[in-house]
Amino acid sequence: MQKPNCFPTSEQAEQAFYRSFKEADIELMMSVWDRGNDVVCIHPGGPRLQGVSIVRKSWEQLFSYEQGLELRVNKISAVLEKEVAIHHVVEDIYVEGELQSEIYATNIYRKVNDSWHMVLHHASAELHSVVDLLDEETEEVQTIH
Repeated sequence: MQKPNCFPTSEQAEQAFYRSFKEADIELMMSVWDRGNDVVCIHPGGPRLQGVSIVRKSWEQLFSYEQGLELRVNKISAVLEKEVAIHHVVEDIYVEGELQSEIYATNIYRKVNDSWHMVLHHASAELHSVVDLLDEETEEVQTIH
């Protein structure tokens, strides 16, 4: 029988991570995170948060505001070494059934004592709007000349 905070694979840790987001379950979320002060979380557009307590506070805040969101995760790639796993994913954010945003995330897990735990979650907002804006500015500059 698996211990409650034991994740035999990085895939199982990641599944629990996203399930905790879907259920707004802070205890499940924090069971995925490593206990060291070297853990880092960067939410889209946010600062670098380091340490278990500040990471927990950030998720508590997010869970209190993010009601009604649906998150769908698409894995782009995963690299697995002996004690480190790197997962690259796209997090599709839906509100009332409509796609609102794509978030590009890197999740890094470390294996300690036969259990995988997150040490980094770095999520960045989609770049489409910025690229579209740059394209519009380029078109405007071209039409001036």
